[in-house]
Amino acid sequence: MRFRFIPIALIVLGLTLLLGNLGIVPKEDIRHFFHTWWPLLLVGVGSAMLLLPRGACRHRHCEPRRDEPPAKAGPA
Repeated sequence: MRFRFIPIALIVLGLTLLLGNLGIVPKEDIRHFFHTWWPLLLVGVGSAMLLLPRGACRHRHCEPRRDEPPAKAGPA
């Protein structure tokens, strides 16, 4: 399973803002949370950049990386 930091972060951010707009969570609490913890977003993005290789294509149609053996052709 691939690490998908940005989509998960966007979903969490959207849900948090939606809860604030609906009045379920007070907006002051949301502002305080983001004001306190926004540097964690930078740490997460930096960690994702370190963990995911640059230029690595993970789609099946892309050529294999140099450290991976070539895919075997199936029966014809």
